[in-house]
Amino acid sequence: MRPHSRLAAAALLAAAFAGGCSGHPSEPTEALTFTFDFSRGPQGFIAGFADYPPAHAAIYELTADYRALPPPLEPQSALFLSGINRSDDLFMFFKGPVGGLSPGARYSVTVSVEIATNTPAGCIGVGGAPGESVWIKAGATAVEPLPVRDGSYLRMNIDIGNQSAGGAQAVVLGNVANSRRCEQALRWERKSFQDRPVPDPIAISPDGRAWLLFGIDSGFESRTAIYFTRASVTFTPA
Repeated sequence: MRPHSRLAAAALLAAAFAGGCSGHPSEPTEALTFTFDFSRGPQGFIAGFADYPPAHAAIYELTADYRALPPPLEPQSALFLSGINRSDDLFMFFKGPVGGLSPGARYSVTVSVEIATNTPAGCIGVGGAPGESVWIKAGATAVEPLPVRDGSYLRMNIDIGNQSAGGAQAVVLGNVANSRRCEQALRWERKSFQDRPVPDPIAISPDGRAWLLFGIDSGFESRTAIYFTRASVTFTPA
């Protein structure tokens, strides 16, 4: 075989090996952290609601939008959720896609958020306290989190747990009570939550994408209104 023929054959063989490996993504070796500062916009996050009967949605006064923070907080905007818990169990949430992950890889996940709340601690309310009985949850999933019909109610298609208990795909970060006491005047404050691990690791879909979820699970049978100012999720190879 001539020298240039041998080189051509070697090149073809290398190309064949490269093509054969294309369906097997390399295992990730480093943790990836994604932080979303909602003062820069909604960044693709959209709202949803569950644990309520959609035929009676009007009496829940469910609201989700992107709006300016109230004073005395700084003049910037954030994601806003509000609703009246008429069913003793209302879940309000935002979800958004996170890309750039290794397709087919398994990751353990930690999540954290920052909120703005004017709900004081130590108050008494119907069904539970307006602060300590309204829990902030966050999680990550390979499938899109969706409310699905379950009889006359909408329920989540993933395991978020129930009220003070987390689930396989969502962890309880804390509650919405701020630093003020019930006898003091209402005042909006920021409240940050530490990173917490989501119980179940996730396997990433072929498009290299996962879903970040965060929201409010209410046991207080009246109105709750919260701003989400920041969210963070870390994917660590499992």
